[in-house]
This record gives sequence, structure tokens and C-alpha cells, in this order.
Amino acid sequence: MSNPTIIKVLQEQGSISDELDYALMNYLLKNRGRGYTACQPCLVELEGGKKAIKMSIDNTFIGKDNQLMGLGIVGILLIDNDSLNVIYCTPKEELDANIEKLRNAGINPQSRPKGKY
Repeated sequence: MSNPTIIKVLQEQGSISDELDYALMNYLLKNRGRGYTACQPCLVELEGGKKAIKMSIDNTFIGKDNQLMGLGIVGILLIDNDSLNVIYCTPKEELDANIEKLRNAGINPQSRPKGKY
């Protein structure tokens, strides 16, 4: 699946339902493995006029004292605004390469809030 071109941002910040949040968590777990959290939803327009929900993919893990930690944004998810099907997800190899880039740049993990994105 190739990365569709985003023409413009229609709504900079937004929210998604608990059901969609859960479905995306399961999608990432099943298709990309552990350690990824969908976050920062916004509404975008893709080439061809289709509207989509764009979500960033954060590299996350449980740190000391059961604290949710994140290294940073390593990819994106695009979800069809009408059908709520995943249109695009950054490939696993690219996610892994981006994690390495962050680590090599000396980025330290930061705590993340618990709950939905």
C-alpha cells in the first residue's frame, strides 16, 4: 500500500471514538507488532478529494514503575473517514528505521498520559 498524498489539513485536532481507538490498537498490534500507539488524530483531505483521519504512530513501551513511555512519532496511519478502514500504515521496516533514527539522535523517552491518545 502506497502513502496517499495529503492535500490539506481540514481539522488540526480532533478525537476518535473508543471503538475506533481500540480497533486501531488491534490493527497495529496484529500488523506491526507491539510498541506502537496511534495518537494525534486530525482530519485531512487526500489527493482525489477523499477525507481521511490521519493519526501519528508513537513508539511506546512500559517503563519503570509501570509508567507508559514514548520515544516519539515514527509513522502515520490514514483511515477512510466514511468506512473507517485503514487506507495506509507506515511499513514495519520504516517504523523500525525511524525508531533507530530517534535513538541514534539521542532522543530520550518521555512519559505519556494513560488513556486514549
